[in-house]
Amino acid sequence: MHLFFRFLRFVRPYRWRLVWALCLVFVSHGLTMPIPWITKVLVDRIPDWVGGTPAEQDAGRPELLRLLFVVIGTVLALHLMNAFMGYVRSMALVFIGNRVLFDVRSAVYRHLQRLSMRYYESRSTGHIMSRVLYDVDAVQSVLSGGLVDLLSNTIVIAVVVPVLFVVNPKLALLSMCFVPLYVANFLLLRKQIRHAAVEVRDQYSEVYATLHESVAGVKIVKSFVRERHEARRFARELREQVKLGMRSARWNTLMGVNANLITNIANLVVLYIGGRMVLFAPHPGGMTYGDLLAYLGYQGMLFGPVIALVTINQTIQYVMAAVERIMDTLDTVPDVKDRPAAKSPPHIEGKVEFRNVDFAYEPGQPVLNDISFLAEPGKMVALVGPSGGGKSTVVNLIPRFYDPLDGQVLVDDIDLQNMRVSTLRRSIGMVLQETFLFRGTLRENIKYGKPEATDEEVIQAAIAANAHDFIMEFPDGYETEVGERGVRLSGGQRQRISIARAILRNPRILILDEATSALDSESEFLIQQALAELMKNRTSFVIAHRLSTVMNADLILVLDEGRIVERGVHAELATKPEGLYAHLCEIQFKRAEEKLREYEAQKAAKKD
Repeated sequence: MHLFFRFLRFVRPYRWRLVWALCLVFVSHGLTMPIPWITKVLVDRIPDWVGGTPAEQDAGRPELLRLLFVVIGTVLALHLMNAFMGYVRSMALVFIGNRVLFDVRSAVYRHLQRLSMRYYESRSTGHIMSRVLYDVDAVQSVLSGGLVDLLSNTIVIAVVVPVLFVVNPKLALLSMCFVPLYVANFLLLRKQIRHAAVEVRDQYSEVYATLHESVAGVKIVKSFVRERHEARRFARELREQVKLGMRSARWNTLMGVNANLITNIANLVVLYIGGRMVLFAPHPGGMTYGDLLAYLGYQGMLFGPVIALVTINQTIQYVMAAVERIMDTLDTVPDVKDRPAAKSPPHIEGKVEFRNVDFAYEPGQPVLNDISFLAEPGKMVALVGPSGGGKSTVVNLIPRFYDPLDGQVLVDDIDLQNMRVSTLRRSIGMVLQETFLFRGTLRENIKYGKPEATDEEVIQAAIAANAHDFIMEFPDGYETEVGERGVRLSGGQRQRISIARAILRNPRILILDEATSALDSESEFLIQQALAELMKNRTSFVIAHRLSTVMNADLILVLDEGRIVERGVHAELATKPEGLYAHLCEIQFKRAEEKLREYEAQKAAKKD
């Protein structure tokens, strides 16, 4: 419950609207509360007209009809006013629920944007999305009526109990004997219901994650003809959800059945005892037919809210499970965040230095060991080596996606942990191996890193990235929709748009992670020219498996198993006896020669 009360801070801005809705609850119950008593008055007056002679009965019939008309009209008016109050109250609650839904979902999304890469690496996309969508929707059901219904039913119980004692204290004591049975029913089953609710919600996240993966990887699924496998996998998750849903429903149904059984037994016992009091113990001031009818009406008002409180328990348990997950997300502290005294230099030159940096994604599994180097402003640093050697990890430390376990990463002699993250990242442009485009137009994707850019700047960036020509081949040009993740573009086109985005950003530090891997030879040559122009007077870090792309680097770092095993320029490293870089060069140039010989042989065979 502590988490739920913390969650109520989202309701605080709308507390006066909520108070108004509660006032309408009081008014609504105030309108319906007199109805059993009005019925009692009518019933108690009937013997006055039916107990006399036929002539007296005929004479009293018009007055009885007038009273009947007045009673029915009064009750109808009360019901109509109650219906109007209910509509106004419901609309107020719907407004509150939707506004809180917006605030919570926005808060969760904003917090997700602040969380570090480690958070996303340890959770699937489906699980994260279920926090923002499904969990928050579950909370809305309570805020749009459940919370007020809970308070409303509590108010009704508090008002009706004294009324029952006024009507008949003995029967009221008898009715109160059944209340502990409702409490016992709730206490006996609440743990099972809560546990089942958590399981159902967790399993929904699994279903959501499976669905997201199968849709996001639809090309892989189809290329490997795994549609039936994916359908079976999704069906397994759905079957598990059905099984858990049935378990949850079983406990909740049992609680509801028990509550209804208690209510029916209580009504029968009160009807029997009250009937005996009316039939066999009549006396002046004793219990009348009208009293018994009124008492049963008020007892229905009592047990109805009690049952509602029991049945709402299922919703409360689901909501509490959702609140726990939402608050768990909001309570997650980013691994990377600004220190209170973090600096925000007005200009970054681009000097980057690693000092004895160690890093590990998981404790006890080092990825980088004692990495030290200096990249002067405007210089190009190339990182080469076998896959898994730590190249991408090194460049991920520069925009501070992670913090080193030991050592320092500095930009312009400022430790990155003492620099504002936003200031640092605004000075960095990245072109990653796995290009990502957002839904929208080509123009919007190029401008993503610089929204204020003019159309002319966008076109110049596209020209520099060798993207302008293929963009203009589309009927809509720069207004062409790229589809989800850029699905309407080829791999090479997506990468050139990504490069144009980095060029437009005009960063002081440039990171290229296999930026030309998806390009054909001609496009790669043109892109290399554009990048060479872009990298002038900028500190550039280039990861490339094609050593031909890094031959002109000012510094080449050769990484293997998380360590820098060689450093220097191409000319000296390529001739270093038994060096790893020289070995990589030999392998690549041999492959290039073999491909060239194969091409010439195929060309000669075609001529023959």
